[in-house]
Amino acid sequence: MSKNTFGKYLDNYASKTIITLFGLVGVFVTIYAFWQEKSVDLRYEIIANTNVLDFNADINKLEVLYDSTSLKKTGENLRIYTVKVINNGEENIIKEFYDENEPVGIKITSGKIIEKPEIIQSSNDYLKRNVKFIKTESEGFLFSNVIIESGEYFTIKLLVLHKNNNIPHIKSYGKIAGQQKIEVLNAVDIKEEMTFLKRVYYGTFWTQLLRLISYFLIGIGIIVLIISISEKIDSVREKKRKKKNLNEFKNLKTYQYTRMDDAIFDRYLDNGGYELKSMSKLIENDKELNDTYKELSEQVKSKEYRRYKIGGEDWSVINEMLNDGIVFKENEELSINQVMKDSLEKFLNFLTDKGEFKRKHKYWPADIERRVIIEEDE
Repeated sequence: MSKNTFGKYLDNYASKTIITLFGLVGVFVTIYAFWQEKSVDLRYEIIANTNVLDFNADINKLEVLYDSTSLKKTGENLRIYTVKVINNGEENIIKEFYDENEPVGIKITSGKIIEKPEIIQSSNDYLKRNVKFIKTESEGFLFSNVIIESGEYFTIKLLVLHKNNNIPHIKSYGKIAGQQKIEVLNAVDIKEEMTFLKRVYYGTFWTQLLRLISYFLIGIGIIVLIISISEKIDSVREKKRKKKNLNEFKNLKTYQYTRMDDAIFDRYLDNGGYELKSMSKLIENDKELNDTYKELSEQVKSKEYRRYKIGGEDWSVINEMLNDGIVFKENEELSINQVMKDSLEKFLNFLTDKGEFKRKHKYWPADIERRVIIEEDE
């Protein structure tokens, strides 16, 4: 009698444990992600800091002018900063997050911005079109209250004039709701700051969906592999145990081996002892066997059988006994092979003494039903 492979996997104790663990991990991650507070994190990352001029070498005939003024004589220099303005948080920055009393911007200490900032790169066209700059009196500038979604950014270029002996520094000012301070960081000093959940949930909806599907399929594959290995190990151990029982039974002085008994032993090796119990119950006497057979013969012709398979298990067992030679069919009547019946009874008594039917077995729905019927009758 064939057994559903997927059902075997689900019934395996190791598979139940693994599936339970996967479920608990999934529930934990889901709850953690749900309760994890999203935050904004607007920051300025200094990508480049380039010295335009270098007066360390004294070249008398070299003269650099800015706004008709000699930079060499005034002891000044030019420096180009490339700054990335990025929302590094999980929450989108919307216009309501800006404080009109403290607009967001950048200021320069020990120097001044001498040209209007220029956007040289942006993560989307919206930022490129809508970011506007307003110069302030404090040697800095403000930028317009634009929507900056999580992970989005724009990069600006600043030309700064400063004294040779004073290196300028970029500072931030302004207020974003949900954020205490806008940090200014050097790109070379930025370490990987993504949390576990950020790494797990990083990307667009479609990226997450594809990742979820792939992880699910990989997880199922791993579960199936582990269960297959576990099932194989269990099957090998069970096979060895059954073969050991068979060898002990064949060596009993009260039993005389015949080749036709191999059909019984093969059933035991393939399906265990409870199927043999079902056979033994059906062949207690010829009359009950034939009554059952006739009743089932009528049932299998009915619509109810085709739809619900009523009585299908006993019908299958009888057909298996016909194939194995435990019963014979003559003129629509079934006859019991008494020699094989005796061997079957001896073997079942031996298995009972060995505790075969006290062990924990893996039952399929049909086997459970058959076992309950047998034990009730007993």
